[in-house]
Amino acid sequence: MSKKRPSKKKMTKRASTKGPGHSFGKLRVPRNVRVRDSGVVDGDNPEYNPGGLAVIWAEENSRDALFNAMRNKETYGTSGTRIELRFFGGWNFPETLCESPDLVKAGYSGGVPMGGDLPQRDHSISSDSGPRFAIAAKRDSQYGEPLQKMQVVKGWLDKDGGSQEQVFEVAGSVDNGATVDLESCETSGNGSANLCTVWQDPEFDPAQSSYYYTRVVENPSCRWSQRICNANQVNCSVPETIGEGLEACCESSHRPSIQERAWSSPIWYRAQPLQ
Repeated sequence: MSKKRPSKKKMTKRASTKGPGHSFGKLRVPRNVRVRDSGVVDGDNPEYNPGGLAVIWAEENSRDALFNAMRNKETYGTSGTRIELRFFGGWNFPETLCESPDLVKAGYSGGVPMGGDLPQRDHSISSDSGPRFAIAAKRDSQYGEPLQKMQVVKGWLDKDGGSQEQVFEVAGSVDNGATVDLESCETSGNGSANLCTVWQDPEFDPAQSSYYYTRVVENPSCRWSQRICNANQVNCSVPETIGEGLEACCESSHRPSIQERAWSSPIWYRAQPLQ
């Protein structure tokens, strides 16, 4: 897969990380059931995912290029799905940018990518005009569900030094009717193969330093642990079906569904001191 800046930068590396876990015992997975961690799952907490992915946008697949991209923080993470995500910040992105095949080129030339600091505003831009963010996401067409929604998360420190956060819904819809049948793990409902938008902060305060990052959320699907519970034909109302190591299937803390997602490194706005 190649994406360029504007003619060089590409996604070159994904690294898998497995989180800690401790309570799900040994779950037997039949050979005809595909789960992301196949075989015997030993010692995994049922609320964790098998592993997340770290993605680096680098100019080439070389040691120097990868480390340069990491220093620039042009990286994002996923919960395990392979969503492709772009996030740029600037002051002059046109509202029609998503219609252009040169969105990535325009993102680099007219702003900064994820991990960057917003440039100073041109004097021709109103002092009250907020930054604009160009965001584009493509679903994981092999293993992922359709995309449900795209959000921007804004964070800042208030006058007392307290951490504040606000979430903006910027594309897609949480009310798209998407559901998952927890017994069969069949999914249904609407969703998108691609989401793209140019969003401007409607509550921008030029005197307030802040950061912005984006996250893209898939439609609901079965959690890995629910697939194993189903594969072993666990019926919580029939104790005889709850085999050794499958007790967590019926615990009240077990969350059988999940919405996989991707989240970017932030873009920073640093307020300038008053002259």
